[in-house]
Amino acid sequence: MKKSPVLSALCIGLLSINLAVASPADAVSQIRQNSVQVLNILKSGDADSARRKAEAYALPYFDFQRMTALAVGNPWRTASAAQKQALTKEFQSMLIRTYSGTMMKFRNAKVNIKDNPVVNRGGKEIIVRAEVSNSGEKPVNMDFTTYKSGNKYRVYNVAVEGASLVTVYRNQFGETVRAKGIDGLIAELKTKNGGTGK
Repeated sequence: MKKSPVLSALCIGLLSINLAVASPADAVSQIRQNSVQVLNILKSGDADSARRKAEAYALPYFDFQRMTALAVGNPWRTASAAQKQALTKEFQSMLIRTYSGTMMKFRNAKVNIKDNPVVNRGGKEIIVRAEVSNSGEKPVNMDFTTYKSGNKYRVYNVAVEGASLVTVYRNQFGETVRAKGIDGLIAELKTKNGGTGK
């Protein structure tokens, strides 16, 4: 999809969110701190090592199953437990494979976490906004949709200039499911992942 360089840095690195207190102000503060930490990781060591460290830091703070469920849409409800597990595994692998290769382009990015989060569902959902500036490029607006899970917030959707990651993939996946079914979508994702699912 387009704009993958922007999503690469944020979907794999920037959105590492570890919140101890469920409050919008604390969410903004922690995201701001973590964005600095991730950018520092990206600047340290060689490119491959820094990318792997940034991925390892970020991955626990994403709810890939929820992201997959939203991306698949209604067909998720009728999928078997084994199909859901396979879809989540392949979707996660695809996101990492697609975006991690361009992470290093954001070593020198500037991230402005804004102090105007959107609180939905009685505080159960907090959307934190940011502006990402890379050298010589127009700043890009991001929305990070999170929910509290234990002692942290987990990311389950990202929007770039209003374009939702989940919605973009839902449109693509919907066509495949209608033509080939759930198993067809799993097979297609496996092929895109090189047939390994890793």
